[in-house]
Amino acid sequence: MDYTTSYIFFLVSLGLFAVVLLSLALLDRSVVGARWLAYATLTDLLKTTLQGIQSHAPRFVTVCLANELNILAFFFMFLGLRWFVVRKPLRSWTGPILVGIAMVAYLGMFFEKMRLFSFSMAALPVLTICTILVWIMLRQKDGRFVIPARLTAAFLSIHLIALAYRCWLSLLGIPALSSGLSPWADPRWMYSMLVIMLIAYCLLLMYVLFTVMEMHSTVAHAAGVDALTGALNRRALMKHAARELVRSERLARPLAVVVMDLDNFKRVNDTHGHGGGDVALCAFVDLVKEHLRAEDAIARIGGEEFVLMLPGTDTPTAAQIVERLRSALEQMRIHYEGKMIVTTVSAGVTERQSGDPITAMLKRADGLLYQAKSNGRNCIVVDENVVHSPKPVLVERFGPQRHLAAKKSVSTG
Repeated sequence: MDYTTSYIFFLVSLGLFAVVLLSLALLDRSVVGARWLAYATLTDLLKTTLQGIQSHAPRFVTVCLANELNILAFFFMFLGLRWFVVRKPLRSWTGPILVGIAMVAYLGMFFEKMRLFSFSMAALPVLTICTILVWIMLRQKDGRFVIPARLTAAFLSIHLIALAYRCWLSLLGIPALSSGLSPWADPRWMYSMLVIMLIAYCLLLMYVLFTVMEMHSTVAHAAGVDALTGALNRRALMKHAARELVRSERLARPLAVVVMDLDNFKRVNDTHGHGGGDVALCAFVDLVKEHLRAEDAIARIGGEEFVLMLPGTDTPTAAQIVERLRSALEQMRIHYEGKMIVTTVSAGVTERQSGDPITAMLKRADGLLYQAKSNGRNCIVVDENVVHSPKPVLVERFGPQRHLAAKKSVSTG
């Protein structure tokens, strides 16, 4: 395959990938990285098109403007790939300013006809961006992106080598130029460009792979989360519990399960409407998450019924954790449409026994919850022992508001 055929194939591929990435970016606007990668591909498409009309347009357009667009394309690529790994905006404008300075410096060199150095100046920001991206990709810790990140780092490293080689050729001076011929007459210049085109095609595949994996993870996460409260749903709980049971058995570590139910919740709905009930449920889940570790999980398995999964936690420790939750909820005042919602919780706490399936643990904890309800509510039952606490002094803490569909606010204590 000669250079012209490779060029046309690459140009068509850029167009197809631009359409795909734009479609994915529009499909899920929350995937910001896909948007930047689509911008990078569109910019690269425009750059490649300008390079293809060398005999039909001024050199400023086909060379200078094309190289400026190439710098922008790599900067957009940096923003896109960085988003998938870092998930934070740029901390300062230093990077964009330096890229802008390099673009202005290249423009000046081009008009001064410094051909030996202008190519290297245009390549400098690209080399820098690729080096930083390789470092970011190799340091990423998200298990989903380990393989794509390593592949991307490898492709960028090859691109770095090929581009540095072209910089070296330009500084040495290409013999074809001194003979009045096109630099493409030099095999070294042409074949190094073919390598860069091949790597660019591989990077386009990585763009799509990153985007599709992110969207798949988002959909999978949404499928396992209760839409109202953000807690796990029953299906996700059972999958999570299966993994934790295996880990608990293998490591011989305790595993506590807690079934909780908000007391007299029908009265909350009757008094404040379902909007008030929804706010109370969300406030409770937020409160629980404040008290849980990263490895703990809360799931909503019914209207106002929840399950806590506490790995590495025995029954006495789990009872202490749930007691703190019970006390905090008892003190919490939820302000909704000028009224105040007060609710309490009852809970049953159990611990994994050898050979216990999750269904047996949930059934046992549910029976303990029923005892807590029978014992007057607002208490915890652990293996037939009721944990009561003295009534606390009322303390209201006003915190950030959480907005739902209707106008309301939550303040916790």
